[in-house]
Amino acid sequence: MDEKLLEEIKKKLIEKKNEILQTIEKEEAEEISEVESDSVIGDIVDEANNIYELQVMSKLTEKEQEKLQEINEALKRIEEGTYGICVVCGKPIEEKRLLAIPEAKKCVKCKAAEEKMRIG
Repeated sequence: MDEKLLEEIKKKLIEKKNEILQTIEKEEAEEISEVESDSVIGDIVDEANNIYELQVMSKLTEKEQEKLQEINEALKRIEEGTYGICVVCGKPIEEKRLLAIPEAKKCVKCKAAEEKMRIG
């Protein structure tokens, strides 16, 4: 896959991820500002970050969690060099599909077969 196209898709994935997280971060910021106290350091900060991540995930709807998971998986496939390859048949996923749905992990043919089985 063309490196320029891959960078464009990676940028789209990160933007989608940020959109999902921004909604939750706004809600969290409002809650934190209401109960904010003296600053903490060291391990306490690390623990707070871990708790924050869990809270963010719990506030995401099931659909948002699923979309975020798909985006994270796509970003991982980019890093591993397997992005753009159908996870079912192993053939390249069409570039038009990847531009439209950058988190896609199946080619049109395999996705259509999956939908047909789900309906049928």
